[in-house]
Amino acid sequence: MKKFIKDHFKFLLLVLISGLIGGYCLGLYSYDSLSIDLLKELQNQNVTKEMVAISSMIQYGILFGLILASIGIILSKKINLWKEFKINKKALITTIIITIIGALILFPGDKLIFGSLNTWVLEQYTVKPTIYKIIGGLLVGGIIEEVMMRLFFMSLIIFIISKFYKNKKEIPTIVFIIANIISSLLFAAGHLPSTLTMTTLTPIIIIRCFLFNGGLGLCFGYLYRKYGIGYAMISHGLCHLISDILMIIFI
Repeated sequence: MKKFIKDHFKFLLLVLISGLIGGYCLGLYSYDSLSIDLLKELQNQNVTKEMVAISSMIQYGILFGLILASIGIILSKKINLWKEFKINKKALITTIIITIIGALILFPGDKLIFGSLNTWVLEQYTVKPTIYKIIGGLLVGGIIEEVMMRLFFMSLIIFIISKFYKNKKEIPTIVFIIANIISSLLFAAGHLPSTLTMTTLTPIIIIRCFLFNGGLGLCFGYLYRKYGIGYAMISHGLCHLISDILMIIFI
C-alpha cells in the first residue's frame, strides 16, 4: 500500500483536489440550475445550497475521485493500459484536434443544431457561464469523469472480458473497442438524471445527450487507450473550458 501511494501520489493528489474543488463548484452550479419544483422541494426539506455543494464535494473528491482512481490504476495496470504522462508529439496533435472539434461541438454546435429544435437548449446559450460552471466543467468534467468512465469503468470492462480469453497478455483490439462503446454510452446516459432536474427528457434531448456526450466519450476513450488517461483528461477538460470561453465571448 505504501509503495502504491508513493508511486501514484501526485496523480491521486491531483484527482482528490480536483474532485473537492470541482465538486463544490459543480454543487453550487447544479443548485442554481434546478427546476423551480425541485428547488422548492429542497427548500421545504431545509436543504441549503451550501449543503448541496459540500455533498457534491465529498462525492466527487472521495468516492468518484480518490477511491475509483486507486481501483482504476490497479485495473489499468492489469490490462496494460496504465501509462505515465509523457510529452508525445503525436499524442499532442491528436489531442489538440479532438479538443478543438469537441469544443466547437459543445458551442456553437449545440446551439446551432439542437437549439433550433428545442427551446430549453437554446435558453442555455442566452446566459454567460458562471465561474462555478467553468471550474466544475474543467475539474469534474475533465478529471473526475475520466477517472470514473475511462480509468475505472472502461478498464473494468476490459479486465472482465479478458478473463474469457486464454491468452490474457494479448487482449484483442475488439475488446478495447467494445469497452469504449459501452463506457461511452454509459457516460452519455449518466448525464440524463442531471438534465432531468432542469427540463423534460424529450426524444430530442435524449438524442442530443447520446450523440454529443457519447461521441466525445468515444474520442476520450481512444486517447486513454492510445496515450494514457492524462491525455484524455486534458482533452475533456479543455473541451469544456474552450467552449465556455467561446460562450463568454460571443453571448
